[in-house]
Amino acid sequence: MKFGYYVRTVLTYPEIRDLTLRVEKLGFESIHINDHLIGFDAAQDKKDPYLEAILLLTALAVETKKIKLGNIVICNSFRNPTYLAKMISTLDNISNGRALMWLGAGWYKEEYKAYGYPFPTPKRRVDELEESLIIYKKAFTEDVTDFEGKFWKLVRHRNFPKPVQKPYPQIVLGTAGVRMTDIACREADGINIPLRTIQEIKTKIPTIHEKLKKYNRDPSDFEISLFVSIGLVNNQGELDELRKKRRILKRTLENMFIGTPESIKAKISDVEEAGVNKMVISVEETGIQDPLTLFKDKIM
Repeated sequence: MKFGYYVRTVLTYPEIRDLTLRVEKLGFESIHINDHLIGFDAAQDKKDPYLEAILLLTALAVETKKIKLGNIVICNSFRNPTYLAKMISTLDNISNGRALMWLGAGWYKEEYKAYGYPFPTPKRRVDELEESLIIYKKAFTEDVTDFEGKFWKLVRHRNFPKPVQKPYPQIVLGTAGVRMTDIACREADGINIPLRTIQEIKTKIPTIHEKLKKYNRDPSDFEISLFVSIGLVNNQGELDELRKKRRILKRTLENMFIGTPESIKAKISDVEEAGVNKMVISVEETGIQDPLTLFKDKIM
């Protein structure tokens, strides 16, 4: 199992930088930043310092040496696809081939409104993403591109320098949706699935494999990843106390990655056996000392 780490659990640049350097030293494969412009408070009045996601990754590219740099996930609506291809190409060159291109169709209506973007229907947002995938690949691989689609028209588009990675950085779609899953299996290098229940993941993976077969894709070239939060405790007594404090039902707890290192490791083995190749995680504060190091020592 490969592990990435979600580093926007802290918000200021020094905090994110220090956490990134730590997880790189601990041996995580990648770090990930969500691509949001404002926080998620219901009253919409907090002043959370949400740094722009791709600029932030570019700064971290200079601070780090080997860890891969990705989002979870880039909102396809926020940037013209040719311009985003230019940004990812630049990040890949600055990092010497460590950029990831993980994409989503967008969902958070409040930030669309706050930043003056139209908020199209879900179908339109997915339609735009589908056309964008064509453009990304052309921008990464073709010297000159002429293209006319439903949403964008390109006349002699040029994108240099090309990415260091060939043919281009890994493209992954973040989704649990039926149509987006189909597009991922046809066009992308992988899929990132938000965890709902472990059983749902185990049910979804055979469907992914069927779609890969439909499009003559090799499953060994397609990465299936999960985005999960992990909570560690030392023993059953601490788990019972945490469950009561958070009012978590026992049957709900069975599908959460909260428990002792041994139980978490068993759940990770379970999803890995089902076909998951990578987990992007964050480690919660549960009251125990240095849970991130504990995860590295006992689970990774």
